[in-house]
Amino acid sequence: MKSGLSPSAAAEPAPLHARTIALLSAIGTLWIFFLMVLILIDVVGRGAFNAPLLGVPEMVRFSIVGIVFLQLPQTLRTGGLTRSDVLLARLLDKRPAVGYLLQGLFHLTGMALFLILFGALWPIMIEAFKASDFYGSAGLIQIPTGPLYVIVLIGSGAMALQFLLLAWHDLQSSLGRVQPATAGGAGE
Repeated sequence: MKSGLSPSAAAEPAPLHARTIALLSAIGTLWIFFLMVLILIDVVGRGAFNAPLLGVPEMVRFSIVGIVFLQLPQTLRTGGLTRSDVLLARLLDKRPAVGYLLQGLFHLTGMALFLILFGALWPIMIEAFKASDFYGSAGLIQIPTGPLYVIVLIGSGAMALQFLLLAWHDLQSSLGRVQPATAGGAGE
């Protein structure tokens, strides 16, 4: 599939948005490592001492959404987002201008969906902070939900921006103004 970072773009210094979403992805990776350590402590505690680490299942359930939204923009940027592109691949090979316009339309649709998600979650996030909403069991473990909404909003905003950058690159490619990317995620 012809969308994403070109090999030459990968060697250039990354612009601010690329560095930012790479940082978000790295934070998600560190979060996964932290969860692995918590799960290991919980398993050893359960098996060896019959004393599980309280709140690990809640923390894992809570974390999955945050990790996904932290890593999703980088996945899109590098071309790792799964999609079915049988028709699009043919169009890009046979009629590149039409193919890139269609791909740009797909990217604009993705941007619109993440902007809708952002707009829908904004008031929920505000209310979560106002009401001091928590996730978990009272008296056992309580995790505030407001920060998770912030993470989802950051991820949604980064996805919308990355989709916009990809759509812009597709438009430029369809007009012959830039070389089409050959691997990874465009929007440099």
